[in-house]
Amino acid sequence: MTLLYASTFTKALGRLAAAEQKQVKIATVDLALDPSGNGLQMHRVEASPGFWTARVSQDIRLVLHKDGAHTLIAYVGHHDEAYRWAERRRLVPHERTGAMQFVEIVERSQESLLPQASPDQPAAAPAPLQAHRPFASLTDDQLLDVGVPRAWLEAVRAADSASVDGLFARLPDEAAEALLDYATGGRLEEHIVKLMTGMDPFSHPDAQRRFRIVEGVEELKAALDAPFAQWAVFLHPAQRVLVEKAWSGPARISGSAGTGKTIVALHRAVHLARQPTAHVLLTTFSETLADALRAKVDLLTQAHPERGDRVTVCSLDQAAYEVFTAAFGDMRLASRADLLAAIAAAQAQHLGAGHSSAFLLEEWDEVADAWGVSDASSYSAVPRLGRKTRLGAKQREAAWAVFAFLQADLAARNLVTQAQVYHRLSDWLLSGGRLPYTHIVIDEAQDLSVAQVRFLTAAGRGKTDALFFTGDIGQRIFRLPFSWAKLGLDIRGRSTVLKVCYRTSHQIRSLSDRLLLPVVTDQDGISESRRGTVSVFDGPEPEVRLFADEAAEVQAVARWLRDCVSAGFSHDEMALLVRSDGQFARAGFAVAAAGIAVPIILMHDAKGLEFRAVAVMALDEDVLPDPARLSEVGDLADLEAVQETERHLLYVAATRARDRLILSGVSPGSEFLDDVRGAVG
Repeated sequence: MTLLYASTFTKALGRLAAAEQKQVKIATVDLALDPSGNGLQMHRVEASPGFWTARVSQDIRLVLHKDGAHTLIAYVGHHDEAYRWAERRRLVPHERTGAMQFVEIVERSQESLLPQASPDQPAAAPAPLQAHRPFASLTDDQLLDVGVPRAWLEAVRAADSASVDGLFARLPDEAAEALLDYATGGRLEEHIVKLMTGMDPFSHPDAQRRFRIVEGVEELKAALDAPFAQWAVFLHPAQRVLVEKAWSGPARISGSAGTGKTIVALHRAVHLARQPTAHVLLTTFSETLADALRAKVDLLTQAHPERGDRVTVCSLDQAAYEVFTAAFGDMRLASRADLLAAIAAAQAQHLGAGHSSAFLLEEWDEVADAWGVSDASSYSAVPRLGRKTRLGAKQREAAWAVFAFLQADLAARNLVTQAQVYHRLSDWLLSGGRLPYTHIVIDEAQDLSVAQVRFLTAAGRGKTDALFFTGDIGQRIFRLPFSWAKLGLDIRGRSTVLKVCYRTSHQIRSLSDRLLLPVVTDQDGISESRRGTVSVFDGPEPEVRLFADEAAEVQAVARWLRDCVSAGFSHDEMALLVRSDGQFARAGFAVAAAGIAVPIILMHDAKGLEFRAVAVMALDEDVLPDPARLSEVGDLADLEAVQETERHLLYVAATRARDRLILSGVSPGSEFLDDVRGAVG
């Protein structure tokens, strides 16, 4: 007999008190040891064929479904609630798709479409709909093809724009997502997953988002210990295809914030680690994000620790430094102060005439050092992508004199730059050096540098599936754009955009998307469209508020934080974000006034994090875009590119919120707020 558990069970478990959860875990482990349930007090749910309840305590009941071949842990709750949940559902394979589904019994009253009728399943977002009954013209075949249960066909066609909220909450996920996409301009055909002859209904890709086979007691314990991480366990079928695909070369998965790119990277690394000879590097741009990934790898591999042993998780810089040290010995990284001192010394010798130190440092970082330029002729030919001011021959000659001095100065002091680390490793790989990794999976890849891409190109040379990238061009906040293809890393034809947003409410995602162009195109001509992206749950409208002074903003944000606590949000589910250190004090006053221990985080440091409620504070006219950053731009024509990265930074900050968001500042506020204020009236 096969034991499975459902996403509805892990969600319900998370709503119980800690002591109750502990009792449930003991009972489910007993069930894993004996899937027949003989050791538990079992009672048949007469109104629902196949459903049983198992006694956990005097008041808590597990809901199971047994069919002879499978025992499914479907739900858990207090006695009456558990019975009501089971009595309202049937577990059947869909007649057209073949996917096993929980089908809720259709009621004739209009009240049956209210979203609160199904507490275990959040409502999907009611995007603006053009028709009063948006699905009235759809045929039985069209609805059945995307997983709508036959019993719900008429209810779907009869639903008006005011009731689709509750409708989506009652349907299986795949049907709700397909209909939501259709209502917002998408095509139902893109959501059809064909039935494979002889497929186990629990193994169908759509079923795998809600049911998981328990491969031993240890895997069940892992799932029980992390009920709130269910989204990392239940992989969306469209994502699973990308994770398990045998790619013919380097591949990139992109999408708006919250569409599951990091989860795809995580599962891809674990999938590759199934190979006994694999050693996978799962990497991102910071150690903070790497720590979060490492915890999730541990979760997914608890039942198979040997797979976890084959995955190394760290920042890309850390991995590079370790390989560099092993290949070349100890290294000392040059600091920004070291570079500025060398430039000043060069200028003191009358080198670099006509160029400011700010321009020279940027030109070094973005061009000479980034591209590994070693002589004047190479510098004269190197592409200056992102550097819009043209340099004549004499201007380049003057700049190169400084860079030659700088290179010699660093070498004399045994210092290397971050870019030089990657360039030396690239040359080492091309001359026969070998990394200790068979595969590299890179998350947040939109912020890779030129030198890092060149290194990764060398690392993946001659291997079809060695490189896998996830990222979002719209979240690029550290780097100016450049062409991957010109560095030998060509992902054209192997680029996929995810369209379903799981992390962020419809309202927050819609507001945030106003900060970006509908279609973002990279330097290789690969376009990423935000059109057709849908969120799978609804939430309150975000707030955008401007105040007469800082004191008024502090008090308003403090009230907002207290309101979130009153709504049931815990302190660790909330965050307050600011642009830079200069706004920390104002944020601290708001936290103190609220009397709540909420973390204050810089926008840059919040990348990759997520919270249920986020306040982005101090969005003043002279704060965002950051005037200090703008003043450091030596090439005035680069202001536009820097402005865009500042805009992306606000997008990143806003999309850290799942359910509630407030953007605030002192009037007239950041110019970027003009793009989103209309979204909230």
